[in-house]
Amino acid sequence: MENAYSQTFEMENGMLCYDSGKSILLCRALKSGRNLWIKKIPGICLIDSVTEDATRYYLACETDDVHGLFLALAKATGATEWFIPGKAYFQILFDGYLYIIFTDGNSEFYLIKADRSDGKKIWYHRVRDDLCEYGFRSDRILLKYGSGRSETLSPLTGIAIH
Repeated sequence: MENAYSQTFEMENGMLCYDSGKSILLCRALKSGRNLWIKKIPGICLIDSVTEDATRYYLACETDDVHGLFLALAKATGATEWFIPGKAYFQILFDGYLYIIFTDGNSEFYLIKADRSDGKKIWYHRVRDDLCEYGFRSDRILLKYGSGRSETLSPLTGIAIH
């Protein structure tokens, strides 16, 4: 049965297995191997990455080369707690918040700070497509670009610090 899944993600206590042909996501307990839940996610061709906290899995999903969906699933049941349309290229849990780099329908890139409980944007900051390095600290977010340009943002507001 394991071979039917095109992608597997081993997490802290569970393993997520995705069958892109059937659009099915299976969550399996790591220690026992017991199936915990199964979920149909139509329209998703690929799961780029998975991040987790104590209660949720966060999935960056692709629907095609330029579109996607970011899902927050309850660990216990697989229920979708919230979602954000758009393609996520990066996500990190930091200082109690979720930070995501997204591209919108116009191929513009944004760094979004979101509330983990409901996915609501706290702030967003447009970033250039040559972003190549980032660093998160409680007092600043550093963004470095391939062009040599850099930006320092306030984690509270997303506004540039000079």
